[in-house]
Amino acid sequence: MPSAGPVYSANLQNQTTSILRQFFVKLMNIMSTLFGPKGMAYLNAPHGVFQDSTDQADGSTAVAYYIRLNTTDYSNGVSVQSHTATVTASISSTTMTVTAVSSGSLKPSMIISGTGVTAGTYIVAQLTGTAGGTGTYTVSSSQTVSSTTISGSLASKMVVAQSGLYNIQFSIQFKNTTNDSQNVDIWFAKNGVNVDSSNSRFGLPARKSTGDPSHLIAAMNFGLKLTENDYVELLWRVSDSGLSIEQYPAVSASGSTPAIPATPSAIVTVWFVSNLTA
Repeated sequence: MPSAGPVYSANLQNQTTSILRQFFVKLMNIMSTLFGPKGMAYLNAPHGVFQDSTDQADGSTAVAYYIRLNTTDYSNGVSVQSHTATVTASISSTTMTVTAVSSGSLKPSMIISGTGVTAGTYIVAQLTGTAGGTGTYTVSSSQTVSSTTISGSLASKMVVAQSGLYNIQFSIQFKNTTNDSQNVDIWFAKNGVNVDSSNSRFGLPARKSTGDPSHLIAAMNFGLKLTENDYVELLWRVSDSGLSIEQYPAVSASGSTPAIPATPSAIVTVWFVSNLTA
């Protein structure tokens, strides 16, 4: 903009007014674009879309289990990260005895691996000892493993890089193989602490017949304020271990069915809604 002189100048005033008019016209055009029907095309909001392609079982109605997520579909400022642990342990039948912890902490739902460990084995519950550390644990698969280094990994933490209010939605595929109706509770934890009033209870009818379980999609959305590097997790608890989280493979087209895409066991989306207010 032109600099003001020592006395009033109509020409200078007109130049200044013209420049300001052009500025505000451009500003209004930008605002109209941002807040118009296609405005979101110009915004870069944090988000994450995740799923899991494995079956997930509990093993004990007395334990809260974590929802695992092994696939990232879309991610911008929200990512799935893992709890990890490295221990020295042996396994006899379904009991794992941990004698030393090198790093991290063991948790229910954590997948363990190591020399001689059956693939896909996960921790069901801790029986004795220091929480997450030395002691004995029930594992999901019966096996014999001599004392060795065992690693644990649990991909359950959805971590945000931007502070704000987030809308978190889940869709989880359950099945019930029992002869009775059953319940499942699903809730949120933030930075390892349960979020107050975040639980939802879903009911599954009894199975239809032997080998034909009942099915239910448990779905819900929840708003949560998060700050940079906070993480959110989903936990679940069932009324009977005959309930589980199930994935289903894709179905090829045939004379009796169309082609059907694969069914993930869990889908979770995290969407940024707004900045936190002071």
